[in-house]
This record gives sequence, C-alpha cells and structure tokens, in this order.
Amino acid sequence: MEHTVHRPRMSDNELRKAIGTLQQRADDARKQGADDDAARIERTIADYRDEMSQRL
Repeated sequence: MEHTVHRPRMSDNELRKAIGTLQQRADDARKQGADDDAARIERTIADYRDEMSQRL
C-alpha cells in the first residue's frame, strides 16, 4: 500500500507570501554561491506558481 502525504492547502495570500519569501531566499543563496540550494528553492517557487495558476 502506498502512502501519500497531504499538505494542508495554503490560501492564495499564503502562497503569495511564500513565493515572495522563497524568492528572497533563492536570491540570497545565489549571492552566497549556493547555486544548488537556489535551484531547489526556485523549483518550489515554480510549483507554487503552477498551483496559483491552476486556481485562476
């Protein structure tokens, strides 16, 4: 049997805030030379933006 993890759905405002915060973290990671970390954060941002676009 496969188990799936269900995250509570974030509100639109929570998603917007998360995207903004994560973008700042990705920018900071890039400035510090942590390109792998920045790329991982940016994948999360893309997932969140995709979720937002599906809601519209």
